[in-house]
Amino acid sequence: MIKIRALIEVKGNIKNIVDKEFERIKEDIKNYNPKLVFEETEEGEFYTKIGEFEISFNNLLEYLEFCLKYGADIEVVSPDKLVLDVDEINKALAFVISFFKKIYEKYNVVYKMDLKEKDINVEEYKLGRFDEDEILELSEEYIRVKCVFEGVGKDEETVIKKLISTLDSENIIINKVLTQNFDKDKFNGLVAIDMFCKPFELFEIAYKFLPIAISVQKNKVEINLSELQDIGNELSGAVFEIAHIIKG
Repeated sequence: MIKIRALIEVKGNIKNIVDKEFERIKEDIKNYNPKLVFEETEEGEFYTKIGEFEISFNNLLEYLEFCLKYGADIEVVSPDKLVLDVDEINKALAFVISFFKKIYEKYNVVYKMDLKEKDINVEEYKLGRFDEDEILELSEEYIRVKCVFEGVGKDEETVIKKLISTLDSENIIINKVLTQNFDKDKFNGLVAIDMFCKPFELFEIAYKFLPIAISVQKNKVEINLSELQDIGNELSGAVFEIAHIIKG
């Protein structure tokens, strides 16, 4: 069971429209049996309706569905730690990927990646950077995950370097890269990556990179309260940003 406080805000120029939209949301979330903590209005440049709700979810997927649908500001109240079976975490990741893929395809938008300047030895990544002892040590602190991405570029090395430079960070450690090319003149194929990451980055990879396959290599995954809250707010914020891009 996941218990949260969700702050939902509706703003606009026309009071009647804002009030109607807020009431529609209140009606829509009744399936979650919410408790209304407070409701208030603000009048300034825009007319704003704000409500705080206490809501409980039976599982991670319900929680993520809510975050993506309503774009609320989330505070997780409990549990202090969520322990998930690998099937549940893989199912949640697949849902996030499918959700964002539909949006990107429907509105022809792409998440803009930050390319970092890195000195990358491609052959090192193709061979594998860590031995078995190091992999065991990393598995204690991080989640081992295997992903497959679509890759297009002038050659294999360019595609690998671009993907590594956008993925690699403090909490995403790449071990090995494998590729399969279907084009003779350029690289147009698949890039499989074996890596280690934290729970937040796991969901960040899912919605930003849309891997065509993702598999967590751990029987149980632990997500603490802070991570759970950050994941929910990150996904809510991503939907909000995309909505603004679509509206122009």
